Amino acid sequence: MTNQLSLFEVGSPFIGVNEADAEESFKVWSYSRREDMERCLHSYYCRNYGAKARTAKSEPNKERLRFLSKLKNRHLRTGDIAHLIIRAWLLRMRQGEKWTLDRVLSWARKIYSDDLESSRNYKSGDALPDAPNSPALLLEYYYGLENAESLIRESEQKLITALTTFITSPDLESFRVGGSAQDALVETNCVYKDEYFTARGKIDLAYREAGKIIIADWKIGNIGGGEDSLQLLAYARWAVQKFGCRASDVELYRVYLGDGKIDPCLISQKYQALGQSIATGRAECAGRQGAIAG
Repeated sequence: MTNQLSLFEVGSPFIGVNEADAEESFKVWSYSRREDMERCLHSYYCRNYGAKARTAKSEPNKERLRFLSKLKNRHLRTGDIAHLIIRAWLLRMRQGEKWTLDRVLSWARKIYSDDLESSRNYKSGDALPDAPNSPALLLEYYYGLENAESLIRESEQKLITALTTFITSPDLESFRVGGSAQDALVETNCVYKDEYFTARGKIDLAYREAGKIIIADWKIGNIGGGEDSLQLLAYARWAVQKFGCRASDVELYRVYLGDGKIDPCLISQKYQALGQSIATGRAECAGRQGAIAG
């Protein structure tokens, strides 16, 4: 029988050791979890605890929450498709095969079309397919939004625009070339470990160029979305740990595929401030542990 954890416990598969040590204050975090918490605490609980098999064991609606957690809204789904196709394009380029724009757009439309057909035909109570690359059940159709069709078509056009920008924009050539290098990291899971916490994420693209580590984060929309820098700063700390480089050797970019704009994240002062915040957090954790031990 699978062991279940209480709301704030973290089990060994998440911290990378054989047993969770109750005396250690391990925390596992990610940018998406932070976004969930800031957007809606109830949603955060449902997605990260209520829907999980090993947490919130007394949750009476666990199966329902697990089902709902698999739904995708149009923004998340088109973002997933864009990341999938960009990854495939870069890996094919690495092998010397350059996919045409028509091929890329045809694939994107096929994936989204399959999602639409599956979502339109979904019947309440049907199980969702678990096979890799199965069509997604789109939230807009599941909840019966009256304008679902127009919303989906609008999002499809944004997806097409984003992929067209990635393939054709001269301003993005350096990212296409860097991402095609044999040692480039494309859609790679990253883990930043600290004594008191672990941060997990996924790097869209990281590669070496002229003694620098270049990190790019794809955004499917236009520049000006009000993004903060914490996500990229966390990637910078990961890069310093991963590559053994200095923070000044890391260059961070948000790449907005909606309009082709490139937004550099200047990390020098922000990186130092983040380091100070982490140091303060360490001291507070150590203080709490000392008080408990005393």
